[in-house]
Parts: sequence; C-alpha cells; structure tokens
Amino acid sequence: MRIIPPEQQYLIHLLASVLHDARPQNPPEYLAWEKLYRLSVRHGVANMVFYGLKRLNADQKPPQELMGKFHTEYRKAIAKEATQHIAVEQILSAFEENGIDCMPLKGYLIKYLYPQPDMRLMADVDILFKNEQTEQVKKLMLELGFTLEHQGGNHDVYYKKPFMNIEMHRRLVAENSPYSAYLSKTWDRATLKSGCRCIWQLSPEDFYIYLLIHLTKHYTGGGTGIRSFIDIWVYHCHDQDALDWDYVRTELEAINLREFAENIRAIGEVWFGSGQSNGLYEEMTEYIILSGAYGTKKHSIISATSIRADQKRLPSKYAYWLQLFFPPLKTLKISYPFLTAWPSLLPACWVLRGIKSLLFKRSHTFHMISAVHSVSGDDVARMESLHKKAGLLKQY
Repeated sequence: MRIIPPEQQYLIHLLASVLHDARPQNPPEYLAWEKLYRLSVRHGVANMVFYGLKRLNADQKPPQELMGKFHTEYRKAIAKEATQHIAVEQILSAFEENGIDCMPLKGYLIKYLYPQPDMRLMADVDILFKNEQTEQVKKLMLELGFTLEHQGGNHDVYYKKPFMNIEMHRRLVAENSPYSAYLSKTWDRATLKSGCRCIWQLSPEDFYIYLLIHLTKHYTGGGTGIRSFIDIWVYHCHDQDALDWDYVRTELEAINLREFAENIRAIGEVWFGSGQSNGLYEEMTEYIILSGAYGTKKHSIISATSIRADQKRLPSKYAYWLQLFFPPLKTLKISYPFLTAWPSLLPACWVLRGIKSLLFKRSHTFHMISAVHSVSGDDVARMESLHKKAGLLKQY
C-alpha cells in the first residue's frame, strides 16, 4: 500500500465534500496547511476548496492569513467566470449573426454541472470552428477587441485583457494523435443547438467521449490534474441514467480507450464516491497528484520517450533528442508556413530554430536539455508499465 500524504488525502476529501454539498470532516491534527494550499493552487482548485473550508469550525480552519489566500482565489474565480461568460456569449452571438459555424467545448459547458459554475476554473475557453472560415473568425475577433497571439496549427489564440484567452480550434487533437481520425468526424456527429443556425453541439454521449479523449491526451503527455477527473465524475453523475452506454462502450472500444475510461471513472468513484482503491488506482493517483493541473515537463518527456523509442527503433532518449532538435516538416510548418511551398528548406529552419532558441529562449532551452538528461531508463520503464496497466499505449 502506498502512503498518501495527508495534504493530498484531505484535499481530495474537501473537494468531495463540496461536490456532495456536505460539511467536511475535521482536518488531520498535523496537516500542513501551506502544503495543501500550494497543492490546490497547482491543480487549479483552490477556489473550490474555499467552499469546503468555510464550512469548518473556526478552530479547524487554516490560519487566518492562509484562509485569506483561499478567499482571494475564490474571489478571483468569481470575477473570472463572470467575465468569461459575458465575453463568450458575445462571441457566440457575433458568430451566429455573421454565419460562422462554431462549437463551444469543455469547461465552458461542463462548468454548469458543478454546484457553482465558478468552481470550474478555465485558463482558456475552447471553441471549435471550420478551418475554411479562419479569416472570417480573425476579422470578427479583432473587431471584438481581441488580439491575435498565435495563428496556425491546431488552434489560433486570441487574447483580451485582463484574462480572456480564447483558443479557436480547427482541430481537436494533433494530426499525429491516435484519436485524430475519430475526432476528424466531429462535425458529422454534431447537431445545431435549438434555435440556432451556426452554434453546434455534440450529443451527451459524444461530448462524454470527447472529454475522455481530451483527458487521455494530457494524461499521456505531461500528465493532467485532479480537475480533469472531477469533470468526468461530475458529467458521469449528471447524465449516467440518460446516456446510451452501449454506444459509449462501442465507440471507446473502437479507439482502444474503453479500459482506460473505466479506470478513470473508477478513480473518480474512489475519490468522490464510495469506490474501493487498489494498487493501480493508488499508483495512478500518485502520478495525477504529481502532474499538477497541466502536467510537468519531466512527465511529458518520459511519456514521449516511451512511445517514440518503439516507433523509431532507437533507444528512447536518442529518439527524443532527434525529435527535440530536428522536428519533422509537419511540426515546423506551424512556425514556418513557407515550408509548405519549399519543404527543401527544412534543414535551414532547423538551424534558424536552434539559433533563435539560444538567443531568445536560452533559459528554456537549457532547462529542456537538463530535463531530458535527467530522465533515466527506469523512469521510462515505470511510466510505460503504469500506462499499460491503466489500459493505454494499445493504440501505439
């Protein structure tokens, strides 16, 4: 049995109490509140934790200064959710009026299944659009006061102060993802929202499958945190009696995701329901807790090396070094669009990219090199073993 630190245990308990609208149990006697606070911030759930903490008796709450920090996170989330809601409604209304097909995704929809929508923080808002309407989207977003921060690849990024970050997705996953073919048919599965001519939505079943794929993408990348698992548990609890589970299981089986999806649901039940843990779930929990909300660079490197080694028939670290220093054409076309017309310039772009990294991203570049160097063969073996036990890597 793995020993889970009390701060991790109590964090999950606090979140469970909020989801069940119940008063949490008193904290363990030697709980390190500062550690719990940092952990909750790292997973993007400090605002949600505040809802549980304020139900404790005064003598059981964190020290006043720390309670103030939780309260600040709560207030920031309230303001951010309200601002995001108004901005996205404005965007969707403008798209509807101008004939731009779109589909809001992820957090913007699932937040309404939480006890309070502000509990589900969003770093950015994701909206799917049709690639052929890229210039129309750009024109309209600029008219709405956004600046274009990045264009190309899977999504374009638009920003407006103080914290409106909109990711306009032309694709839901990268072209080389094992789920690319399945998600390329998302528009075929979508239906128009009632009363709309340009705002689309997925069926409850297809939206649930998309949530699972999105979680899996991050879990097998740098890792993903507690919040993603809350999403799945909340959605499952909300619609479990209404979903066509035969359809869901069939679709997940087709993309080799059924076993992992069942483990995801089971972990949610262990954390937030009445499920029983086991060795696998404890190991996965440790990986999730260490990942934080958006994963870690080391987890990303370990996962990537375990997959790429098999693909390239090279020792894993060498395969990753090649990918890091000599990205393929389809990757560099995002940063250097002219490669589409002149692919023979790829070697020159490798050199240019290296010079730019040393001149303008020196700290990040050496941090990456250090992180790759720190990964051992044992790290890769443990990660590969965990992913296989959890039901992953079959598609690779």
